[in-house]
Amino acid sequence: MGSIEQLLGQIARRGSWLGGGSVAALSAALSAALLEKLVCHAPTARRMRRIRRSCIGLVQRDAVTFSRVIQAIRAGERQAFRRTLKSATEVPCQVFEHAQMIRAVCRAAQRSIGPRFQSDLRCAMAVALAASESAQALIDTNLAWLNDARYAKAVHRRLRSAGRTRTR
Repeated sequence: MGSIEQLLGQIARRGSWLGGGSVAALSAALSAALLEKLVCHAPTARRMRRIRRSCIGLVQRDAVTFSRVIQAIRAGERQAFRRTLKSATEVPCQVFEHAQMIRAVCRAAQRSIGPRFQSDLRCAMAVALAASESAQALIDTNLAWLNDARYAKAVHRRLRSAGRTRTR
């Protein structure tokens, strides 16, 4: 991936496949990293590390899966379009699930994080919320584009379940 500046340059470049899904995944990774540093409970810190690493992988995966959607559109392959768009929708679904877990850990950690670090905790919560909202917007757009009520219902059920995430 390279440096942060290189990544931001790729996101800013016209024609780049790194877009909203990649930014949402990066936001979740940043939030998990900050929270990983703040929590004292070792299993929770390890969970945040796993989420951070997963989200870093999702940054590139989002670009790859969305490029396949565009290729299917350009080729006029309707079945491939539907298949690739469902695959592309998986990335923001995973980001949403990760962001919801991060938010739950933030809420649980509020009482155990010292006053001097509450600002970092609030930052982690805000960035996780941004990741969650961004992922939700991408999911909603993809579901509208697909126009598949059964698939949309399954995705919404999955997201509701993630929204009820509890820690420990």
